[in-house]
Amino acid sequence: MKRDEIQQQLKNNLEKADIAPEKIIIQKDPYGGWQVAVIAKGFEGISQKERIQVVLAGIKNEELEWVELVTPEEREWIGTLPGDIEVESLPLWPEALARGTLGSTEKTVFPSDLDEDLDPPIVATFYSLRGGVGRSTALAYTAHLLSANRRKVVCVDMDLEAPGLAALFKCEDEVTSSQGVVSLLVELDQGEEPDFASHLIPVPESDNIYLIPAGRTTADYARKLRFIMPDAWYREERNPLKLFLTGIKEKLPFKPDVILLDARTGITDINGPLLFDLADIAIVTFFPHPQARLGTELLTQGLLTSRTGRKISGQALAPEPRFLVSPLPNVPELQKKYEVKSFEWISDWLSGVNEDREDSEILDERELTHFVRYRDEIASSNYILQDSTIWKNFEPVANWIERFLPSENEEQQARSLENEKDNILQNLSFATGTAEAQGYFIESFVETTVVKDAVSTNIPLVLGRKGSGKTAIFRRISESTERGDSVIVHAPAPLKKQRSWIITADGFREIEKVIRESELSWRHFWILYVNIATVRSLDVADYTPEYLKTCSFESELDIISAFEKTAKTSRAPLELNDWLRHLDNSTTADTFLLFDGLDTGFNSASEDRVRRTHAIEGLFDLLMDQGQALQNLHFKILLREDIWKGLHFENKSHLYGRSVVLKWSDKATYLKVALKQALLCKELKQFLKDFSGAPSPDRPVDTWTENDVFFVWNILVGERMKGGKTTFTRNWVWTRLADGNKDHTPRYLLQLFHEAVPWEKNAHARSPYTRALIRPRALIECLSEVSLQALGALKEEFKELEPLLDNLKRIGRTPVAASDLERQSDLIPLALEVGILSVYEEHDDGVSRYRIPDIYRHALRMTRKGQA
Repeated sequence: MKRDEIQQQLKNNLEKADIAPEKIIIQKDPYGGWQVAVIAKGFEGISQKERIQVVLAGIKNEELEWVELVTPEEREWIGTLPGDIEVESLPLWPEALARGTLGSTEKTVFPSDLDEDLDPPIVATFYSLRGGVGRSTALAYTAHLLSANRRKVVCVDMDLEAPGLAALFKCEDEVTSSQGVVSLLVELDQGEEPDFASHLIPVPESDNIYLIPAGRTTADYARKLRFIMPDAWYREERNPLKLFLTGIKEKLPFKPDVILLDARTGITDINGPLLFDLADIAIVTFFPHPQARLGTELLTQGLLTSRTGRKISGQALAPEPRFLVSPLPNVPELQKKYEVKSFEWISDWLSGVNEDREDSEILDERELTHFVRYRDEIASSNYILQDSTIWKNFEPVANWIERFLPSENEEQQARSLENEKDNILQNLSFATGTAEAQGYFIESFVETTVVKDAVSTNIPLVLGRKGSGKTAIFRRISESTERGDSVIVHAPAPLKKQRSWIITADGFREIEKVIRESELSWRHFWILYVNIATVRSLDVADYTPEYLKTCSFESELDIISAFEKTAKTSRAPLELNDWLRHLDNSTTADTFLLFDGLDTGFNSASEDRVRRTHAIEGLFDLLMDQGQALQNLHFKILLREDIWKGLHFENKSHLYGRSVVLKWSDKATYLKVALKQALLCKELKQFLKDFSGAPSPDRPVDTWTENDVFFVWNILVGERMKGGKTTFTRNWVWTRLADGNKDHTPRYLLQLFHEAVPWEKNAHARSPYTRALIRPRALIECLSEVSLQALGALKEEFKELEPLLDNLKRIGRTPVAASDLERQSDLIPLALEVGILSVYEEHDDGVSRYRIPDIYRHALRMTRKGQA
C-alpha cells in the first residue's frame, strides 16, 4: 500500500469508530515497510489489542514494521515515536540504503555545485551491482586515457574476493605475497605504519599508471581477508580504511592526480564505504535489465543522501553520481530501446534530489550517462588493448574525472586575471534584444558561410526562425559601406528611420480594400511600392508615370493614394512595369531591394495573418515575373520559415535552389557571436595581447580557428561547467540554447551573457573568482531569464500555440506523454516545426512521448520526469 492509501484507510477506520485523531504519523521504515503512530484521546479505556483491531482494519500486517496507538497522556511517557529516530550516518550498506529510503532532510551538495575545485587526487569508485558489465575494463581504459593527458593515476583493486586488475594490466606475476590492499589494511589495523610505495606496481606500457593490487591469492591472503571489517572500523576511532586512502594520497613518492577504486560487485562490507564515504565520483555500471533496476535505484538514492569525508569550506559533499551503461548490443533498434530505458530509469532515480535544486541546475541524466557498445575485441581480450580507437569508447568517462582537475590553462588564467578581472568586467557588455536595436552591430557581425550566401545577389530569399539572424542580414546589407547601394522597400518598425512612406499594418489593410474594389492584385501594389522606394532612396532619373506626377510619396497616405490612382488608370500596370525597367537601367550594379519585417508588419489577428499570406504571395508573384529580368536590382526577401511553408504561388519550387536557411550548425561559429561582442571591450583585447598562447585580438574573429575560439571562450566563461555536472561550458551552452530541432539563435546567446555580466559583478564582489571573467555558475543562474524571453518571443510569434503551452505548464514535467496532448493534437505539427517539442520516444504505432527543450522548459516551469 502507498502512504496515501494507508492514511485514508486509517482515517476511515477512526471515523467509523467515532475516534477523532489529534495526530497521524506515517513514515517509511528505513529497512522496509511502514511505521505508523496515531495519537487520539478516544483511545482511553480501550485495550491495545482492541485499538489495533479497530485502527488497522484493512491494512496488511506485513507492511507495518512499527505501530504506536496512544492517548495524549501516554504520549508523554512512551518515548520515541516514528519520525523521532534518525539513521546513523555511517557509510555502510544498511545505513546508506535506509537513508536513501527515507530521503535527505538537507539539500544535497555535490563538488560540482561549488565554484572551488577539489584538491587532487580525485577519487573515483567504479561499481556494479551485478557482474559482466565491464566495470574493471572501463576503469582500466579510463586510466590509460587519463595517463595520456599526463595525469598520474593510481588504480586500486578493491575487489578483494575476486581480484583481477593485475591480470588485466598484465602485471599479475609481479604481485608478491606481501603486497596489496589486504596486507596494507591488516597492517594499518594492527597500528603499524606500512611503506605504501612498496605496494605500488608500475603498469606496463604506461608512464603514469600505477597499481595497488588486492594481493597475491594464497592461503595467507584468504586468512587475512577475515580481518577486513569495515563495519567495525567505522565505529572505532582508528579507521584503517580511511588511513589506507590517506596513505595513497600522501605517502607515495609522488602525488597522484587520480585514484581509481575498483569495487567488488554486489553488496559487501568493503564496497559500501568506497561508494558512500571515500568517492568523489561514483561511476555506477549497469545494463538496463529488470533484474538490475531496483538494486541500482536503491544504490543511487543511497549515494544521493550520503555525505563523504570530503568537505569544501565546511560544506559536506555527496559523491557525484555517473552512470555507465554497458554493454549495449550492436543492433541500432535495440540500442535506442536500451538508451531510452536507461534515461527513464536514471531520471526517476534522480527525481528526489532534483526537487530541491531550485538555485542550481538539476541533474540531467543525459549528461551523467555514457553508453558503451559491445565490441568483440574488448570482450575477447585478456588484457587492455593499446589501440587508441578502442580507448575512445571510454573518453566520456575519463572526461568526467578530467574536468574535476584544473588544466594548466585554467591555472594560468587564474594567475593572470587576479589583477585584471575587475577592470575588464567593469567595461564588458553585451548588446541584447533584436538585431534592429543592437548597437555596434556591424563591428560584431559574424560572417558565416551561410551568411555569405545570404548576402549574395544570386539569392533572393533568406529564411529563418525569429532571432536566427534575418534582420542581421538586413542590417549587414543596408549598413555596409562595402556593398554598394541598397533600397529598403520594407523594414521592421525600429529600422524605418526617416522612411515615413513605409507601410504599416493599417496601411496594408487599406491597400487590401483597394484590391478588393478593383482589378488590381498584391503584385501590382508591390511593384508600385518597389518603384517608389527606389526613387526615394537613390539618385535616379525621373521616370514616374504621368498619372503619378502629382504624388509626393512623402507618407504612407501618399502611397495609398498612389495605389488608388493606379486602380483608376487603365494602363497603369504596364506603366509600372516600364517604370521598374527604367529604374533598373538607371541604378548601379548589385543594388538590393530589401524586404524585412514582413512577419510582424501586418499584425497578428487571424484576418491579419490571412492578409499577410495573400500579400506575400503577391510579392513572390512579382519576383518570379520580374526578378530574373532585372540586371542591376536584386530582390532580397527575409522571411520566417513557417510563413514561407504556408505560401502557395506559381513556380514556388523554382526558388528552392535560390534560397538559404539561416541555421547555426557549427558550435565554434555560434560562439563567435559572443566573442565578437566581448572583444569590443578594449581592456579584454589588451589582456589577450598580453596572454601567452591567445590568438591575436587584432586578427578578425571570423578567421579564428576552432581552437582559437575555445581558447578565448575559456577565458571568458571558463572551460568546465559547474552545477550538477562537469561538462565543457561550450557544450552546456550549445545544448541549453538549442530548441527541439537543435537549432540555435544568436539572440539568446547574447541575452545569456547580457544577464551573466551583472550577475558576475555582484558575485565577484562577494566571493572573488579568477578562473574566468564570468564564472560558469552565472550561466546557470541566468538561463531561466533567457528562457522567459525565448518563450515570450515564441508566444508573440505563434499565438495559436497558447493552448498547448498552457497545457504543458499544467503538466509540469518532461518528457510528456502523447496522450496528455490529445486535446491539442492539431497543434503538435506546428510545435514540432518551431522546436517547442521534439520526439522523445517513438514506436511503430507512432510517437509515445515528447520532450521540451531547456530553452523553453524553464519558462514553462516544467521539471524533468519524476520531479513534479
